[in-house]
Amino acid sequence: MDVKQFVARRIDRLKEKMEECGLDAVILQKPENVFYFSNFNPVINSHPAIVVVTKSGEPVLLVHCIRCDHAKEEGAIDRVELYGKWGANVALAMKAADAIPMITGPISGKIGLEFDYDSYSFCQDIAQRYPSSSLESVSNMVDMMKIIKDEYEIGCIRRSAALVDEGVRVTIEALKKGLSEAEASTEGQYAMRRMWHRDFRDSEVCGFGTSEGGMIDSLHVWCLSNGHIAYGCDCPKHYQPKNGDLTLPMAWAKTGGYHAENERTVIIGELDDFKRNAYDGMLEARESIFRILKPGVAFEELYRAAADVYTARGFGDILPGRVGHGVGNSAHEFPSLAAGNRILLKPGMVITVEPGLMDKSWGGVRHSDTVLITEDGYECLTKLENGEIKIQIG
Repeated sequence: MDVKQFVARRIDRLKEKMEECGLDAVILQKPENVFYFSNFNPVINSHPAIVVVTKSGEPVLLVHCIRCDHAKEEGAIDRVELYGKWGANVALAMKAADAIPMITGPISGKIGLEFDYDSYSFCQDIAQRYPSSSLESVSNMVDMMKIIKDEYEIGCIRRSAALVDEGVRVTIEALKKGLSEAEASTEGQYAMRRMWHRDFRDSEVCGFGTSEGGMIDSLHVWCLSNGHIAYGCDCPKHYQPKNGDLTLPMAWAKTGGYHAENERTVIIGELDDFKRNAYDGMLEARESIFRILKPGVAFEELYRAAADVYTARGFGDILPGRVGHGVGNSAHEFPSLAAGNRILLKPGMVITVEPGLMDKSWGGVRHSDTVLITEDGYECLTKLENGEIKIQIG
């Protein structure tokens, strides 16, 4: 599939939204959104890449001179403009804020910015350069555009789902051999890389970096046990799980800029009655979601189905804040499967289903699957066994 045609459609839809909202221009610099509308990921964002879209002009990808070749080779927007200084590349201006008006020309109407992401100083810079314009947030508008995935995006997520299945599978096999959390996680991560080399070598596995660091490799595996599970995301330790423990291998991956995840809580030996109730409750809560998972159901209905199960089992005081979330360029993308979210499920949405319990005093239970909403139901993109997972060590 030619990604350029999909990017062009997204920009066309953005222009339609701009027309509806009376926007003369939209300026985007959140890395995930820049990628969505350009297919360009600079990996490190010390010099931000920016997408500029006006009502009638062609879209522009504005990058620092040091990113010139990268943007022209991998980006899906034909017009690439530069700012800053690097080598012999010719820039419009030293600062991005000075280059943007040279792209758009004078504007006296409304300009859309990402208020949920942009710094105060960037907004000030734009306001100073367009004194006759008003600034409005387009963060929610873009979020709503991104919740329905196109064919290209779903293909990328499928590859990522295969990788995370492999990562968790191998991590569990390593735990069976008595390896520590850290050692088992390393084996899982190696397995994901081997699968990438073998099956998906033409797909980048870069994530979206910050202003200070890049993310060249988005293949992650980590494993936490017992009370450490309540940390949610932390470095695995050289702890060897033992009888009565709960341990949670987790894997994340991005291919082509799109995320999938797989998480599986593993029972080591035999559980006490409290942990057994929590584990069985987690499986029941998941089933309560999958039973009603289809287009037309509100996100909060999914939350309530799981919360009711947990409350009935005596866990009403430690209910999760959400039982899943959107998936796309971000690991945790809008929207959440949470109370109060009345957005209805639609075909093409990709979410996680992961109703979990966590408490530092005993640990946590959570299986997470990456799920595509279809015309009449759903498809689990992660295929690894998602029932009770129990292993004996020693």
